[in-house]
Amino acid sequence: MGNNSLAQGWATVAGIVLVLVGILGFISNPIVGSSSGALVPTDTVHNIVHLGTGLLALYIAFGMSGAQQANGVIGFGVLYVVILLAVLLSPTLFGLFSIAANGVLHLIHATLAVVSLAVGYMARGSAGTADLAR
Repeated sequence: MGNNSLAQGWATVAGIVLVLVGILGFISNPIVGSSSGALVPTDTVHNIVHLGTGLLALYIAFGMSGAQQANGVIGFGVLYVVILLAVLLSPTLFGLFSIAANGVLHLIHATLAVVSLAVGYMARGSAGTADLAR
């Protein structure tokens, strides 16, 4: 699997999972949502953020290619670094969320950031090499 395929695969998986989590957040369940004791506590605004970032990841996966896709995955990682830092600073995102982010959400945000940055930089390296070979 080439690094560009890895970038597309990662963006696809991240996008599908985020969209599913966003949808699942609107349905009462013990995993994600506003249910008491949910593993991943979210509210309506947070669910919409998951849907939006999931759709962004899917656009990166299927609407971009080559260096543009690699840069898109890096940008997605930077976005999640910003999200992580913001919810670490203010777990309710300065009052935007009615339910505070917990440690599980911080871990998820950090994972999305680190993996996206790593995959994006690997893909950027192979996209740059492929572009030079032409």
